[in-house]
Amino acid sequence: MNAIRTIKVLGRWSLNRLQGKRMPLIAVFSMTHYCNYYCAMCPFGDPDKDAQMRLAMHRDLSTEQWMHIMSKVAPYVIWSIVEGGEPTSRKDILELLEHLKGLGLPVTMITNGSLLHTLDLDRLKHCVDYICLSIDSLRQESYCKIRGVKPEIFKRVMSNLMLLKDHNIKHYINSVITKWNAEEFITQEYFDIAKNLGIKTVSMTFVEDRADVNYSLLPDRSTMVKVCNSILDYMERYDEPFILIPPLYWEQIIEYGRVLFDECGVWKSIFVNADGTVMVPCWKYKDNAYNLLEHDVEYVWSREEWAEVKHCRECDVLACIWYSSQSPTVLANGYMRGIRMLIRKHLG
Repeated sequence: MNAIRTIKVLGRWSLNRLQGKRMPLIAVFSMTHYCNYYCAMCPFGDPDKDAQMRLAMHRDLSTEQWMHIMSKVAPYVIWSIVEGGEPTSRKDILELLEHLKGLGLPVTMITNGSLLHTLDLDRLKHCVDYICLSIDSLRQESYCKIRGVKPEIFKRVMSNLMLLKDHNIKHYINSVITKWNAEEFITQEYFDIAKNLGIKTVSMTFVEDRADVNYSLLPDRSTMVKVCNSILDYMERYDEPFILIPPLYWEQIIEYGRVLFDECGVWKSIFVNADGTVMVPCWKYKDNAYNLLEHDVEYVWSREEWAEVKHCRECDVLACIWYSSQSPTVLANGYMRGIRMLIRKHLG
């Protein structure tokens, strides 16, 4: 049933593109302004958690409002991503995930994993397709430094990772590469630990430095090249853990020091903030916000502001923007790479 739905949505989307009309394909729901972590690379890492909680209580959408917006968005997209802040900090998160599944959408939830043990995991299993765990380092010291948390939190996340395995919930980990954890990618220790933990799939991207702070977490150019070469070497020699980000991303950084794309693909995803707003064309344009409680998707996507970002090159290494901006050929090659890996795994 989901496959038929996906084909129909893709058909409408392709027709819109032929007519020069942009529409989203992926829905990203940022469920809350609150996060229990202190990550230096993320605006949700604000150290004043009391103020952040007050903001969340004042501005986060209610259960009913989220359901209304999800129902508005669902007919246009083929996949949904639930993130935060930290989505599992919402008491109604399972109810909202079940609503998304009821709309016929596949669901990925991005979480830091620290609160998974507080959820009914048997119920969770039936309302998500994948859990993406944000685990930047598999070394305790580096993890705690990047995430701004104590060692017991790292241990809890590792324990919750095992709980996902015990409940047969599909999951993978995503890591942000910074100057604080680059070494474990260069030595390939990261992959060795992941393999020992039974992690089958990983994704990673270099940190995109924030414009609102006066520090950089990005490694220097020489270190970035070493990281890229090491990841390419690992991809060439090993199938597991499978690396989701394709070789071209790493090759471009080696050659140009950044990623390349002809047209920013941010419009392919509809990113809904915790208060129901969509920033057009992206988070860099905070003044251009349209609330989906008041407007429909087609109204938001018809705004002239989308043209402003067409040839924007401000995101240097952000993998999600790079991937969404690539040609169908690149996306197809990535899909085939995954198929080849599965064939080798089952026949080799």
